[in-house]
Amino acid sequence: MSKKLFSLFVLIALLLSLFPANVVAAPALQEGGTTYTVQKDDWLSKLADKEYGDPLAYPAIFYYNNLMAAKDDAFNSIADPDLIEIGWTIYLPTAEEAASYMAGEVEAPAITEYNEAPMLAEMVASGELPSVEERLPAEPLVVMPIESIGQYGGTWYRGWRGINDFHCYGRINYEPVLRWPRDPRDPVQPGLAKDWKWSDGGKTLTLFLREGLKWSDGAPFTVDDIIFWWEDIENDPDITTAPHAEWVVAGEPMELEKVDDITIQLKFAGPNGLAETVGLAFHGNQWPLGFERFGFFAPKHYLEQFHPKYNSDATYDLFEEKAWEYNTERPSMTPWRITEWEAGADHMLATRNPYYWKVDAEGNQLPYIDEVYFYLVEDNSVINTLALGGKIDMQHRGMQLANYPVFLENAEAGDYEAFLWTNAQASGMTFFPNQSYTDEKYRELLQNATFRQALSHAIDRDTINDVGWLGQAVPRTITVVRDSALYQPDIENIYGEYDPELAQSLLDEVGLPVGGDGMRTFPDGSELILVIEGNSQWGQTELDAIELVAEYWRAIGLNTSVELTTRDLYWPRAGANEVMIATWTTDRGLVPMIDPIYQFPFDERSWMAPAFGIWYKTEGAEGDEPTPELKELMDLYDQYRVTVDPDERLAIAKDIVRKTTEHLNVIQTVGMAPAPTIVKNYFHNVARDHTSDWLIMTPGTQDPCHYWMEPH
Repeated sequence: MSKKLFSLFVLIALLLSLFPANVVAAPALQEGGTTYTVQKDDWLSKLADKEYGDPLAYPAIFYYNNLMAAKDDAFNSIADPDLIEIGWTIYLPTAEEAASYMAGEVEAPAITEYNEAPMLAEMVASGELPSVEERLPAEPLVVMPIESIGQYGGTWYRGWRGINDFHCYGRINYEPVLRWPRDPRDPVQPGLAKDWKWSDGGKTLTLFLREGLKWSDGAPFTVDDIIFWWEDIENDPDITTAPHAEWVVAGEPMELEKVDDITIQLKFAGPNGLAETVGLAFHGNQWPLGFERFGFFAPKHYLEQFHPKYNSDATYDLFEEKAWEYNTERPSMTPWRITEWEAGADHMLATRNPYYWKVDAEGNQLPYIDEVYFYLVEDNSVINTLALGGKIDMQHRGMQLANYPVFLENAEAGDYEAFLWTNAQASGMTFFPNQSYTDEKYRELLQNATFRQALSHAIDRDTINDVGWLGQAVPRTITVVRDSALYQPDIENIYGEYDPELAQSLLDEVGLPVGGDGMRTFPDGSELILVIEGNSQWGQTELDAIELVAEYWRAIGLNTSVELTTRDLYWPRAGANEVMIATWTTDRGLVPMIDPIYQFPFDERSWMAPAFGIWYKTEGAEGDEPTPELKELMDLYDQYRVTVDPDERLAIAKDIVRKTTEHLNVIQTVGMAPAPTIVKNYFHNVARDHTSDWLIMTPGTQDPCHYWMEPH
């Protein structure tokens, strides 16, 4: 890879971390920097290294140069950070400016007037809409650009597999009360709430909504929409079985207290460390988020007429139908809302929300793009075919790594760029030695950390990577990905080196003798057979990985068999503690404490010890009592749940990741495998460097509302 190409990847990562979506005002240019003429072989990282002693500081040059170019035609504006031309005049900021920028102190300039899309301006002129100033809240959220200020217009074409593929629509409309940041290592950011604060020792959370927020039909968005969700959806047993766990502390559901139309207090029986992240950044969207059935608000003014509590003629089936995102009449708070869809159609259409509550740094109301057109297709292979044919404007969902070479070959003809986003899977194939297995001899063996180390050292992860993942994944044993705030490089591949001889010596240390057939037995001489189980419906990549690991374990003298069944049979067996060594991926590698099933036995889905997970889930009423090592992890998570200080929460979470990785509670192979992202050359503000994860609603954290398209 060239230095320039490497610089581009690093630059975009930095831009993401330095442009959080909630930033609101900007330091003035000191104008004490240097006017510089670009020379041969210059690139921004080289100039940053020369000027500031840090090649990674070149986003500061990009940012401040363009500020200067906007006010002085003598400077060349940089549109693409990797493309600067010999002879250009650019501005090199002062060391103080660069340091301020790199510290994340850059804020958007004050906005004095607002602009709107031409299609909305026409509706204002005809009297169909009020002015943009009347439609926006008093303090709209200002979205800083990943690449540039955009232009209005265009239709964004995507591939969609029907109503069960809800996230194809939902993730480009990620609009919760609080937001995951663009850089996952940063803290939670403002969203519909402009601010929030804890009091009463972490038992009361006060939310401050933006004044003047409006639903897509123009009705006011207030705390009454939150109270309606809580009282009439979340606590109605005909709609929700029980309140979600993040709203229950010490067995007591939260209580809501309305302060005024834009201020509400969430009161808990004890400190609630899950409210900001799980409750408001992950689940804090409009209910029901398709089939996920979680949220934090709903349009009371629209839905109460269909709720049996308020209308004796209404039914719960009708209420569900009207609350569903595919109802084209339902108001929303998202940049686009579904305006065309019916059963039997060949596409779905989502159109801009005229009351959307975000603007760019120049006061242009977002979104830039007029509408999103979803081709209805049968499966992902059709989506990939559409992309190869140039029919997709921008899409990551459904794109297959196996097609990446073909995407590259056809990029010029299709007028698109193909690049890779890292997947938030810590491992694409993971093995779960069951430490709560019902057979006592195997349970004791699988609880032995030295034995698990032997299993890990026997695995040739490089070969697995080459065979299954085109060499694009990373051999590793840590349970999080590199972009996670919990990542710790010193343990990324602890006990992951391929060393069959070491593995054999560790088996000797465990005390497993070699029988007459050359295979290991239990210390009493009885037969030892490891049984790996998995999903027969997986793709060839995953099935090959399972067979390779079985061969590696046989090679160090461990009889190993593989049993594959369909998911509907396999999954219940694994959760019922009936599988000796289960297999699955370890996703949730970016923000794992949202659902920590791979960090410790959290519930029956934690196949490293499902019976222990059931014990934890039921507070000891069911299941088996865990080992001291695993109970320590449970105790740490209990501390995490009641800690509201973000720094303390981070420290506890990192400790959990370190301990479970060092204990090899799950045995991973290779992870962070990328998947292609297809972007038309006329489509802008898409981050090139991104870790994809459904828990952060990829690509939602990039603010798709500020994606834009050149006329074409």
